Amino acid sequence: MRVLWSWLMELVELSMPQDPAEWEERFPMLGLGVEAVERAGDDWVFDLETTTNRPDWMGMLGVAREVAAVCRGRLKPPRVDLQEADPPASQVAWVEVADPGLCHRYVGRVVVDVQVGPSPRWMAERLERCGIRSINNVVDVTNYVMLETGQPLHAFDLDRLVGGGVVVRAAREGEVLVTLDGVERRLHAGALVIADRERVVALGGIMGGLDTEIRPETRRVLLESAWFHGPAVRRTARSLGMRTEGSTRHERGGDPERAWFAAARAAQLVAQLAGGRVLRGELDVYPHPQPPRRVFLRPDRMRRVLGLDVPDDEAADILQRLGFQVERGPERWWVTVPAHRRDVEHEEDLIEEVARVYGYDRVPETLPVEVMGAGRVDPQVEAERQVRQALLRAGLTEVLTLSLIRSDDLERAGVPRDHPLRRAIPLRNPLTQEHTHLRTTLLPCLVEVLRTNRARGNEDVHVFEVGRVFFPAEEGWGECKVVGVARMGRAVAGAWNLPQAAVQVDFYHLKGVVEGLLEALHVQGWEVRTEAFPWLHPYRAAGLWVQGRRAGWLGELHPEVCDRYDLRGRAYVAELELQPLLEAARSVPQYRPLAYTPAAERDLAVVVENSVPAGEVVRVIREVAGGLLEACEPFDVYTGPPVPAGCKSLAVRMRFRDPRRTLQSDEVDSLLDRVRQALREQLGAQFR
Repeated sequence: MRVLWSWLMELVELSMPQDPAEWEERFPMLGLGVEAVERAGDDWVFDLETTTNRPDWMGMLGVAREVAAVCRGRLKPPRVDLQEADPPASQVAWVEVADPGLCHRYVGRVVVDVQVGPSPRWMAERLERCGIRSINNVVDVTNYVMLETGQPLHAFDLDRLVGGGVVVRAAREGEVLVTLDGVERRLHAGALVIADRERVVALGGIMGGLDTEIRPETRRVLLESAWFHGPAVRRTARSLGMRTEGSTRHERGGDPERAWFAAARAAQLVAQLAGGRVLRGELDVYPHPQPPRRVFLRPDRMRRVLGLDVPDDEAADILQRLGFQVERGPERWWVTVPAHRRDVEHEEDLIEEVARVYGYDRVPETLPVEVMGAGRVDPQVEAERQVRQALLRAGLTEVLTLSLIRSDDLERAGVPRDHPLRRAIPLRNPLTQEHTHLRTTLLPCLVEVLRTNRARGNEDVHVFEVGRVFFPAEEGWGECKVVGVARMGRAVAGAWNLPQAAVQVDFYHLKGVVEGLLEALHVQGWEVRTEAFPWLHPYRAAGLWVQGRRAGWLGELHPEVCDRYDLRGRAYVAELELQPLLEAARSVPQYRPLAYTPAAERDLAVVVENSVPAGEVVRVIREVAGGLLEACEPFDVYTGPPVPAGCKSLAVRMRFRDPRRTLQSDEVDSLLDRVRQALREQLGAQFR
């Protein structure tokens, strides 16, 4: 943005003269970077670098407002006093916005009986010093007002518009426009364009068309001052490889009130410099007027954040000089944000406005003294860290996979069509055909890791992932964190003389990893139940239940799924929900002192039907034995003679202990008799 010092001083009333040389250092304090300063005749030209969040600085009025606020001066915007004539503009021209999403406001002014000619010297010099070539008095007015207000404008030859008006719409595929630079441009469907009844006549917010340009014979002019949708202007400009002064300003955001003022200002200058008559009224299409934004400000918090004792009157005066309206209350103020400050949305934004005008150099260099508190890690983060550490200690490697899958990935992984996991949420705009849905389970991602390693010759894979899965919910979608485990190949990778190196991973290796994770988290009330899952082997699958709630599944991958992924062997997978585990976990471990009384061990051979799981036998024993039972573990299972057909013999080792005294043999034998009786009644057990 090039700023002329003489022009700037016309828009600001200051109590004392200002030296332009001082402002080379003062502009950066406002957030305006000075790229260059040069002398132009009897004037100074500042080349300012403006930030993208301040479109109001793209005009002389915006910079003048900042100067007036800092110097306690008064902003003097150009006075608009239109002398309007009949007939009304609505009887001569029309404006239509076919797609309000492309144009939020369109203001048109009609000036007739114009005499197109050269611009006065003062205007031509100002335009040229700002880097814009003078063309004629009408076109120069649109450029001059753009530099003055920051609002881009365009002038149409009204007599060359078919139907006498314009419509803002999206381009149709194959439409062509010859722009003012003489280049024929083929437009893509959806480009932001201005058209009449028959053809495209301009690129909205970028450049006009050659057919409707202002020529020496032009007599009737339609002035356009619009607030176009910034992203739509940017997409159109990038697709055509164009960047103009107008597109640069539109891309940063518009001001609906500035559009109206700029149209009136341009109409007045055209009437003065081209001898035209401004028709009564404007063509104003404003489909969805935006109410002013109100933001609260707490003076006490402002002083706390800045470390400055800014007086209330001074802070309120600064905001008012910047164009804000302040309603002061006892504890908080309500501040109405002007339309040109679309970047102010929060209380912190208002605090920053006060600070930069009050002076960053007045902020003390001493650090504020505050009460320090001991920091701590969030329990959820600490629990996830423990999960990762437990799985790493188990010999697994952590992997990170994409949370996006294809819909047929779930079918390939063995999830039936009617299963809830198949309700994957599709993306509205997927970047590739490989990533079209949010995953509902880690299963396809982990199996793909196994397949990739197998294809590269790595037969021994032991991995885990802690990630998010997604599912449909009443309000859009929900998500939760899960931990997944996948294993295949040898349980231990070792040398030729290490016996364990030949052992292949089986279901119990996977179950041991899950149990180790539960023990690391000190989870209470969990059990593994035999269950069937379509993607797992029908006889080597189980569900994990925590405090009566299913928290996951584990087992051997179904052979058909292994074949589809070309795994050429057995693979084992598990997936556990983290939230149920963390809710049942004991964050602070409870330690018991070492026992000083002897333990009494007993072995029991229980004959039950094959369908009875070992966990059910252990459950009955624990319920009957009570607190004296310190441990109960199955250590052997046998089928065959003399065990009856369809049954199995399960050997269970029990350890009894009373921490206060030594147990007598008859007490332990009495407990065993009660255990045998309960097993007979509840499970139909026999004993060897």
